[in-house]
Amino acid sequence: MKISREAIIISSIALVFLIIIGVLVAKSSSFVAPPAVSGEKAALLVKSDSHMTGSSTAKVTMVEFGDFQCPACGAAFPIIKQVTDSYQNNPNFNFVFRHFPLSQHQYAKVSAEAAEAAGAQGKFWPMYEMLYQNQAQWDPNVTKDPITIFKGFAKDLGLNVEKFQQEVTNNTYQDHISADLADANRLGLNHTPTVFINGEEVDNNLTVSALKAKIDSLLNK
Repeated sequence: MKISREAIIISSIALVFLIIIGVLVAKSSSFVAPPAVSGEKAALLVKSDSHMTGSSTAKVTMVEFGDFQCPACGAAFPIIKQVTDSYQNNPNFNFVFRHFPLSQHQYAKVSAEAAEAAGAQGKFWPMYEMLYQNQAQWDPNVTKDPITIFKGFAKDLGLNVEKFQQEVTNNTYQDHISADLADANRLGLNHTPTVFINGEEVDNNLTVSALKAKIDSLLNK
């Protein structure tokens, strides 16, 4: 039986269409979302002495592993702040910050010390905000003496500046910062900021809408 040219063309087009659909389905099925942290590793996300805005038993916990000198962390800061401010009166939400000072950032550890020294005087979160909001002021290309700038922040926050300077200079909180860093390494993290919501790592393209959608879905469960 003779097959018309039109029939052959139609069959070829249909075959190509089916191949394209097959490739798209294969790509879709091959995508695997990052698994949630579980088991022993889940315990590495939040420690009893971690800085948190709410309760450790909150229904939803968002954790940031960050580096105060990291430009990406500085860019993410207003997004994370807007999100955390939205839930500041919600007892079911908790935000946790963990130190992840990267070796390539010269002032990463000393800025973490500044945050901890402020925390010892009850001002961790105000200093956390101050460091990110004024990141450009203490950039290594701008100053060789970041501690003097941090002292200015401490004064603005009403801290005991002498005590603050002494603790930062003496690396008083080195063990705490190193413990956070060790947890980040055990988790296999390799960039900042790395954000988790209830143990699930969030995509690097952080947006207010995406973070709130994820948090709201968990709060409403």
